[in-house]
Amino acid sequence: MFANYLTVALRMLVKHRLYSAITVAGLALGLTAAILIGLFVHNELTYDRDVTDADRIQQVLVTATLPGRAPEDGAALPMPVGPALRQAFPQVADMTRVAAQTSTVKRAAADQDGALFSEQAAVADASFFHLFDWPFLAGDRATALDDPNSVVLTAKTSAKYFGDADPLGRTLSVDGHLLRVTGVVRDLPANTQFAFALLIPMDSQANQIPDYLRQHWGGLMTMTFLKLKPGAGADAVQAGLPAFGAAIPPIRSNTGEFRVGDVFKFFLVPLSDAHLRPVRGTMVDGISPVEIAIFTAVAVLVLVIACINFMNLATARASLRAREVALRKVVGASRGQIMAQFLGESILLTTLALILAVALVEVLLPSFTAFLGKPSLAFNYLRDARVIGCLAALVLVVGGAGGVYPAVFLSAFQPGPVLKGNSGGTGAGGRLRVVLVVVQFAISIGLMVATGVVYRQLAYAQGRALGFNKENVVVLTDLYGPDLRKAETLRDALRQDPRIVAASLAQSYPGSGTENNMGAHRPGTMMDDAAVLRQDAVDGDYFAALGVPLLAGRVFDRRSVAADTLPPADPAHPEKTRHGGLVLNRAAVKRLGFASPEAAVGQPLTLPSNLGSAGIEMTVVGVVEDFHQASVHTAVAPQMFLVAPQSYSQLLIRVKAGEMPGALDLIDRTWRQMIPDRPVPRLFLDAQLQSVYEREIKIGQLFAAFSGLAIVIAALGLFGLASFTAERRTKEIGLRKVLGAGVADIVRLLVWQFSKPVLVANLIAWPIAWIAMRHWLEGFADRVSLNPLLFVASGLSALMVAWATVGLHAARVAATKPVVALRYE
Repeated sequence: MFANYLTVALRMLVKHRLYSAITVAGLALGLTAAILIGLFVHNELTYDRDVTDADRIQQVLVTATLPGRAPEDGAALPMPVGPALRQAFPQVADMTRVAAQTSTVKRAAADQDGALFSEQAAVADASFFHLFDWPFLAGDRATALDDPNSVVLTAKTSAKYFGDADPLGRTLSVDGHLLRVTGVVRDLPANTQFAFALLIPMDSQANQIPDYLRQHWGGLMTMTFLKLKPGAGADAVQAGLPAFGAAIPPIRSNTGEFRVGDVFKFFLVPLSDAHLRPVRGTMVDGISPVEIAIFTAVAVLVLVIACINFMNLATARASLRAREVALRKVVGASRGQIMAQFLGESILLTTLALILAVALVEVLLPSFTAFLGKPSLAFNYLRDARVIGCLAALVLVVGGAGGVYPAVFLSAFQPGPVLKGNSGGTGAGGRLRVVLVVVQFAISIGLMVATGVVYRQLAYAQGRALGFNKENVVVLTDLYGPDLRKAETLRDALRQDPRIVAASLAQSYPGSGTENNMGAHRPGTMMDDAAVLRQDAVDGDYFAALGVPLLAGRVFDRRSVAADTLPPADPAHPEKTRHGGLVLNRAAVKRLGFASPEAAVGQPLTLPSNLGSAGIEMTVVGVVEDFHQASVHTAVAPQMFLVAPQSYSQLLIRVKAGEMPGALDLIDRTWRQMIPDRPVPRLFLDAQLQSVYEREIKIGQLFAAFSGLAIVIAALGLFGLASFTAERRTKEIGLRKVLGAGVADIVRLLVWQFSKPVLVANLIAWPIAWIAMRHWLEGFADRVSLNPLLFVASGLSALMVAWATVGLHAARVAATKPVVALRYE
């Protein structure tokens, strides 16, 4: 029986080669998209799940709520939190903290060849490898970080500095401190939220976290993880966290005195779910469950379009197979046997499509992984039984979904009417085909609209919405200690070159991810009522370097910097009042209650002092337009700028347009002359800001790719239907031509027949896409409006594809001589 079914199926595939090819091609494209997205989704859902006892490890996150600001979740916590949690909760068996930093590394003393490298490093408690048990290739995991002068390397880093030699006991210079290699850990898996080339003990001198923040409850510095005792529940710890925060004594900071429990709300997330919480302060960007759902939905929709092709073509050819079904029933075949025959054909087609899809995945996977930056994506379909099982299930589900209705529809034919009149009873099938074409194009149009909205929003977010000019700006980062003392000389040297428009020292730069806040209040109000403002220290060229518009007053410049500069605190005379100048942004003017930017200029403000003095007296000298320091997902924070050289850590350099190559050579040469013991730490501001939106950019590109794929699959199905329709109306076309109809008349007739479902698809797709994309845009503080022209353009694009697909085929059929058409059948 099975051999007979297989023989009939193969004969039908060969006999109807065009329809078979269209069905297989459409299914193969749909399966390829589903497999690629499935690999990505599986990778995102398995972060850190290979860690032993991962179910007992919890990450501590925090919701920070500053006055006048929306609550924001983060992974960086004050450093004292971890030890305090371990002491406060008996359910906690162990705890570790970790923070990322960029370090300058070279081989030490007798081994060195003079080469300097900038490495992605991390500092962690000695207990780090008690929680995260990645295999050690050398050294003792239990004691690898016990010595403050130790360092643990990844296998790749070890090979970079020591080749095949045993690295244990060898030394590296890390930020000028000699550290002894005590361990080599296997290269980190790609699906982990940790990223570092070397790991340094938390109490090492190479730790870049300032000493005053290590016991400070107000600084957000380290990721913190707890390992619970066997059998202990996270719910008990979570329930005690509010009381834990409330018990922390009030602290005094730049924002005034506050209670930690009022500002920071701590909560736990299981390690296996931490990657699904995209928050600030992580080493690796997370992904939200909503994005996972979007990718999964796209895969399903593309597969649905491919299955619709199969159903459409199968039911369209029903009349061609009606006599076959009738004869089978006459000779004794049951309806169940006929359904099994057609379902078997569907699964056979899906199997052929899967073979083609596997080949396409093999070809596309390297490019796909490079695009996503996910080298861990692997398609082990020959060695992994789970993959084989998933592929088999995919064949059964897709083959069954695509073939079940045609099987039910075809097996329902009655032998009598069919053998008498050769009627397949395809009226209901014809109506269903129209509905399915509408669904296909509604999905395709919806994806095109989504692609257009995403691209418009990203272009806006990286351009006009920023509020400053990000082009041609180079940043020299992380200037601390001796480097900072040389930075002013470096800045002044660069300013002398005509290729440099402006060079400015600052505390941070847009997109850096760092933020400092300070309280400020107007005379006559209490410090408890102070407005919390983002605070950045800048010098005279800062606003020129970024091209930020001035609204009122003046900005700092080289002539006024001395008068505007806030002097450093004098520990010997804490009672001494300090004075300086302030520049506010528009949001700060509103937050402080000034009527207008002009009204704020010249007004005094008082800032807090941690030394116990009455405060710091500042005068507003100017107001600038709002501009984004981070993603446009969040609103622009109220911000003040002051001149405080002791707080600088970045050098921003605006280069004259067209002069970038020569300017980079100048920057590099000048740096090496003044700071020869550190690699040039430069980046481009536009590239840094693009990385802030990297996830959205990739989503947009994937939407574009898969919406294009959906259109291609829908067009394939439409071509098959047009071919079948033209074939079944061959005699009608011949008669129309004999009666005087031209090729254009016949083409117009067939094109209009297939245009109506596409027009209806627009009416369905537009409101759904409008609602979905309006919801997506609500995640941005600054966003574009939904332009109706984009919806119309997407609908017209789909219509043009339908016209091109049907029209070209209709023209070929219409051009056939009438005598050939009239001899048909």
